[in-house]
Amino acid sequence: MQKNNDIIHINDINTELTHIFKKYEKEKIFLLTDSNCNKYCLPLLSENFLEKADIIKIKNGESSKNIETLQFVWDFLIKHNASRNSLLINLGGGVITDIGGFAASTYKRGMNFINIPTSLLAQVDASIGGKTGINYNGLKNEIGVINLPEKVIISSSFLKTLKKTELLSGFAEMIKHSLIYDKTHYYELKEFYFNDFKTGEIEKINNLIAKSVKIKEHFIKNDIDDKGIRQILNFGHTFGHALESYFIENEKTTLKHGYAVAYGMICELYISVKKLKFPEHDFNDIYTFILGVFGKISIKPENFEVFFQYMKHDKKNNFGEINCVLIDEFNKASTGNKISKEDMIEALNFLNKK
Repeated sequence: MQKNNDIIHINDINTELTHIFKKYEKEKIFLLTDSNCNKYCLPLLSENFLEKADIIKIKNGESSKNIETLQFVWDFLIKHNASRNSLLINLGGGVITDIGGFAASTYKRGMNFINIPTSLLAQVDASIGGKTGINYNGLKNEIGVINLPEKVIISSSFLKTLKKTELLSGFAEMIKHSLIYDKTHYYELKEFYFNDFKTGEIEKINNLIAKSVKIKEHFIKNDIDDKGIRQILNFGHTFGHALESYFIENEKTTLKHGYAVAYGMICELYISVKKLKFPEHDFNDIYTFILGVFGKISIKPENFEVFFQYMKHDKKNNFGEINCVLIDEFNKASTGNKISKEDMIEALNFLNKK
């Protein structure tokens, strides 16, 4: 588990990079980024650092999170004589931290790496906890390992480079954290969205990010291998990952991860009301808020069987049964809940009607 001082919240990214480059002054340093971050985020780093690092640039977007891109990163490291003692800095969103962490974890059986998440989603979720990997055969995060980075450096300076949809994608994971752990945080997020987010005052989000990160740390600190309590963090993801795969493979478009999780939370809360008696008044408030933030979505009933097949590939499943994280009430979630195709159909029908 990462120690508290290994997840650093800082405004001046270059101050922290000075310490890192000094530590690795006798070793090769590589920086993995994508075409989007190359344009908007690299200019925020000192030219002095960029001159010292070999930059690996890949195409931005979820479509790059594949074995071909992974091989490209490996080949670059080999060609430029990276050793196990070299450092790979992953500068970007969740795709970069996922594939960069996986590349570093498997290159020469493990080289050092640091995550500098530039998207809100990566800052509160993807870069924290050591999950790395790639998509495979249309399935989300099908291949990967869990391996902690040396550091995670979170800087609010990068948030100013993001589009609204990217901010909202990360905001969904923050909502998730509040639902599984802290009802007060949920109302803080609602207040922030209506009073500050919509007016562009994102600077006030810094304290909320730190709180969200602490919630995630709570679930992973004693379960780094994702065998027990950490699985609660998958709330919204059984339906969410299926939604992502469905849209890529059937609609030929990308549904952002946070949006998919937001809709997934509605579906899994619907089932929580049915199976665990989650309070209906809370459910009504939550789904109204989520749909107000993220808009509406629908899955054609004739594609429900295809959707069910995606759900059957979820990593939490056991013995051919679909397992799902459900919530009894705010702050009280449970893993290993079995859901049927009929449950899925009911939840998707509810989502379609709203």
